[in-house]
Amino acid sequence: MTVPTPHVSLRGATSADVPQIAELHFASWRAAYRGIVPDAFLSGITIESRIVRWRHAVSPRDSPLTETIVADMNGTILGVCSFGPQRIPEAADVGEIYALHVRPESWRQGLGQLLLDEALRRLATRDCARSVLWVLRDNANARRFYEARGWTFTGEEFVEDRGGYAIPETRYAITLDLSGDSGVVVRDTAHGCDVDPERGVEPAAE
Repeated sequence: MTVPTPHVSLRGATSADVPQIAELHFASWRAAYRGIVPDAFLSGITIESRIVRWRHAVSPRDSPLTETIVADMNGTILGVCSFGPQRIPEAADVGEIYALHVRPESWRQGLGQLLLDEALRRLATRDCARSVLWVLRDNANARRFYEARGWTFTGEEFVEDRGGYAIPETRYAITLDLSGDSGVVVRDTAHGCDVDPERGVEPAAE
């Protein structure tokens, strides 16, 4: 099992973090999704579009139910996780991981697990008994990451039209422990933690 990078702290994201979050999101997509989604689709993604997306996500006025946390090492944002209530169908007692990304140069350092655990803990404090997420169907690394941490494939699949490109996604779910302090289920750790969760648990409306 890998150990998170020393001197990394988790905190809520602010509007001042948006440029760094957008840049790492852009880089993670390019690194993780090459060969999974069409190159033309990746070429059409811009940092500017990521800035717009994250400004909306971290704005309490625009996204009052969304929380976004970052992994910060001495002012450098290494990872980001955005989450809130399940959107489709809407359910206040079911959480959803909307986005989870780590800088490519910081993969395999445990940051994805660190962010995910904190997101699940915070969802549990909202009395969410379970959480869901969507992952690219063909992103084997991300699927292994979630499965090794107790997430199970629900059998649901969805093909999203993103700018004319069909992007197939699958849904995963996990049960949260509301009785303890962590808010996270006990996971099977036998698989280790050497894969960071790049995919796209991205909002369908993005």
